[in-house]
Amino acid sequence: QSINPSAMYRARDCARFYSIGLSTWWNWTKTGKAKRGTKLGPKTTVWEGAYLLELKQKLITEAESC
Repeated sequence: QSINPSAMYRARDCARFYSIGLSTWWNWTKTGKAKRGTKLGPKTTVWEGAYLLELKQKLITEAESC
């Protein structure tokens, strides 16, 4: 799945992009592994595609340094 840097993505899309469960994605935001998204409404939170790509690169770099 490719991410458009200029698009906004909901939690389900983020979880799918990282091949993790939705609850894991929310746990990442709660613990600071991923930043909290932008609230658009009471039940709608989104993240920028550019941020998701940056986070993926950061996670890859961390994994390679282990």
